[in-house]
Amino acid sequence: MGHVDPYLMSIFRKRIADPRCACRVYKALRSCSFHTLRTPEGAYGLVDELARCCQVHITPETRDYAARWLMNCGVDPQNPMHRRSMSNLVFGR
Repeated sequence: MGHVDPYLMSIFRKRIADPRCACRVYKALRSCSFHTLRTPEGAYGLVDELARCCQVHITPETRDYAARWLMNCGVDPQNPMHRRSMSNLVFGR
């Protein structure tokens, strides 16, 4: 899946531990598709949505890095194997 920003991931791990935040995050991820995340609009939109769900402010540089990472990693939120890989990435398994 490539390398993700460690600072952003640490914030995300802390916030997703809250069930209310986790529910919003999972809903945002379920609404995406592989093709959506391969476009700049889709990737930037998901990054913005996740930041809003987790109630964090991200810098433009962090936003760009995260969106480029999403576009390049080729993740499909609808694929169960990809969801498991992303879960392992988030929770450090």
